[in-house]
Amino acid sequence: MSIIAIEFKNITKHFNIYINKTHSLKEKIINSILKKNKLEVNEYCVLKNASFKILKGETVGIIGENGTGKSTTLKIVSNILTPDSGQMKVNGKVSALLEIGAGFQPDLTGKENVYLYGSILGMKKNEIEKKYDEIVKFSELSNFMDTPVKNYSSGMYMRLAFSVAINVNPDILVIDEVLAVGDENFQKKCLAKILEFKKMGKTILFVSHDMGMIRKICDRVFYIKKGGELIDGTPAKMVALYLKNLYYKYSENDLTKEVNVNSNHEEDVNIKDIHIHESAEFIEANRYGNMDLEIVKVYFSHKNGVITNVFRTFDDIKVNIEYKMNKKIETAVIGMSIQTEEGWEIAGNNCKENGVIVTDIQEYNYSSFVINRNPFVGGKYYMTMVLYDEDCIVPFDVRHKHYWFYIDEEKVHNGKFILDCNWNI
Repeated sequence: MSIIAIEFKNITKHFNIYINKTHSLKEKIINSILKKNKLEVNEYCVLKNASFKILKGETVGIIGENGTGKSTTLKIVSNILTPDSGQMKVNGKVSALLEIGAGFQPDLTGKENVYLYGSILGMKKNEIEKKYDEIVKFSELSNFMDTPVKNYSSGMYMRLAFSVAINVNPDILVIDEVLAVGDENFQKKCLAKILEFKKMGKTILFVSHDMGMIRKICDRVFYIKKGGELIDGTPAKMVALYLKNLYYKYSENDLTKEVNVNSNHEEDVNIKDIHIHESAEFIEANRYGNMDLEIVKVYFSHKNGVITNVFRTFDDIKVNIEYKMNKKIETAVIGMSIQTEEGWEIAGNNCKENGVIVTDIQEYNYSSFVINRNPFVGGKYYMTMVLYDEDCIVPFDVRHKHYWFYIDEEKVHNGKFILDCNWNI
C-alpha cells in the first residue's frame, strides 16, 4: 500500500495587498502630518481549494508565474505559513530550503551557523558534529567557515544552506528556486544530490523556472495559475500548458482549440500554432534610427508557415520581417543579433554577409531568413532586428531585444549551444 507523504485538502490562502490612495504630494504631506494614510486593502488569493496527494518517494515540481502561490505552497508544507482554510498533513521529517540565508545569523561564522541552522532543521548537536566535515566538504567553503556569513556572497549563502539541509537526511526535501543561485558546477552538484535522494526513495517537492530540470527529474508537476487554481499532471503536459499561458497569445483560430488537461495524450497540449508577441521588457529607448525605412512587424514560424515562438533544439527557425518605406531608399541591409536572457550577445548575422542586399524597395515590403537547425539549448532568447543602409553605417530602424523566442528542450546541456556532432568509435 502506498504511503501518503503530503496531503492538501481544500487548502485556501489569501494575502492582503495594501494600496496607498494618495494622489498628490500635498495630500501626502498633509496625511503624514495628520498621521492619516489612505490605504485600500485588496484581498489576493494565491491558493484556492487546492487538493492533492504526494506519495512517499515521488518527486513533484511546482511551476507557475510569479505571485501565483508556489512558494506559499512550500511554506505551508514546511509549517511556516498556515492556510486560511482546509487541512494539510505531512508524514515524515521535512527539510526546507526556501530562502537564501533563512535561519542564518549574519554576525555568526559559517561554522556557528551550521550548528544553528542544523538545530532549526531538527538535528541534535552530536548529529551535526558527525556530519560537520561532510557539510563543509559539500559546500566547498572550508576556507570561510570562520568568517561571519554577513561577508558571504548570495552564492556562498546558498552553498552552505543547501549543504546543511541536504545532510539532515530528511524524509521530505522541500526546495524553492534558490538553486538558481551559484555557479554552474555547484548547481550540477546540487542536482546530482537531489537525484541521489530520488533514488533513495525520498519525497521531493520543489519550485523551479527551469523547465529542463522539471521535465528531467519530476514524476508529476503542479501548475498553479493566477487566481489560485492548481492543476496536476505529467511534466510534459504541464510544461506545455504553462508555456502556452505564459508566453503567447492565441490567434483567432487557436481560440477554438481547447486544451484538454485531463487527456492521457501528450499531443493534446500542443505548443505550436501560437502567435508571437513583442517583448514585455521592450521600452522605446531601445529603439532608434531615422525611420526612413521602418520595421512594422517581426514574427517567428516554422518553415511550413506555422507561426510560433516555441521551438525544439535543431528545429529550423524562420524569421519573418515586414517593413515600410517612409522616404525613398534604393538599397538596405537587414541584420539581427541574438541575446541570452542574461544579456549576453551570442550570435549575429545580416543579409550582406550572405551576399545579398535589399533592392527594389516598395512602400510595404516583406523579407525572411531561416536559422537552419538552431543549436540553442533550452531557454528564452531575445532578438535585435536592424535595418541599415548598404554600408551598414546609417541606422534606419534598430529594435534592441524587441523580439524573443523560446527553446523547449528537456535535456540539460552545458553552455548555450549544442554541437551537432557525428561520433565514430
